[in-house]
Amino acid sequence: MIIEPWTINQEDSDITQTDTVAATSGDLFVYRVPKGITILLDPSNVLKLDLDEDDTTVCQNTDEVKLEIRDSAGLGKRTILGPVLYGSFAASGVGELQDVDKLVHLDISGPMRVEHQEYIALMVKATGICDKDTSIMSLVTHRERSA
Repeated sequence: MIIEPWTINQEDSDITQTDTVAATSGDLFVYRVPKGITILLDPSNVLKLDLDEDDTTVCQNTDEVKLEIRDSAGLGKRTILGPVLYGSFAASGVGELQDVDKLVHLDISGPMRVEHQEYIALMVKATGICDKDTSIMSLVTHRERSA
């Protein structure tokens, strides 16, 4: 097995993208772990976000973000972050992806494995409609794969 740094983002071919409904918590990005891969999560892993509404304005600091793991049937759920306010992702300006002081770490106490065919879902409850086409996510972690 090979363990290597890995980043899951909205451009990944294993991501399903959906605009959210205003004032309702819903899936924005859902990553399905491919066969032969295991995602290795750690409390030091970070989630970076830059979320926009469908009119291209930045989502509100008071909007809520949640990250959860779902089993292969999509029924069993474990929260690994949140819900937290979107403003938590940038202490002085939403959308900051580079400043390490503004990164949000996963809310887990120890290492976790997300096995193939399980899901990592980013959910957003925004005042308006959170737009999948202009929003950006980046989950910085590791993956394990066969040699």
